[in-house]
Amino acid sequence: MQGSTPPIANFDMDENDLFARLGRAIATGQVSAELDLERLAHMDSPICIEAEKNRWIYGIMAAALGLGFAFGWPYGVAAGVLGLALYLGFGRGRIRRRMTARFFNKTLENISDFKKLWRLNGVTLIHAADAAVCRSPDGDWRHFVLDHLAQHGDNGTA
Repeated sequence: MQGSTPPIANFDMDENDLFARLGRAIATGQVSAELDLERLAHMDSPICIEAEKNRWIYGIMAAALGLGFAFGWPYGVAAGVLGLALYLGFGRGRIRRRMTARFFNKTLENISDFKKLWRLNGVTLIHAADAAVCRSPDGDWRHFVLDHLAQHGDNGTA
């Protein structure tokens, strides 16, 4: 979609206004966002950076091959096993924390990235007051905002 989006359901807010309201609601705790990082670790995901995973793989391979050639294959295998253990114990968690931080720090500020992420399966919005749930990609986050955050004349200002 290029340009401005039309108001939704004859409401006075366009998609950008609804997105801004959603971002404020998440920041204030009115809405929680749950992320299925396994599903969002997709190459089209704006919060997943493949290079983060590749660094670990290349580092493990370099250490295993280097030690294997320098000191023999048992040292290479040991380096590979140790590298894999470090990745599983530390690296994967670090990558997940960085993906989550990118969602809350960057994606919630950029509607284009949010819409890309919403098309993937893995984002769930939960309204704190009534536990209403909206899941990507089938749920419509715009109607979720209209139904749960744009009521009672609330204009979304602080």
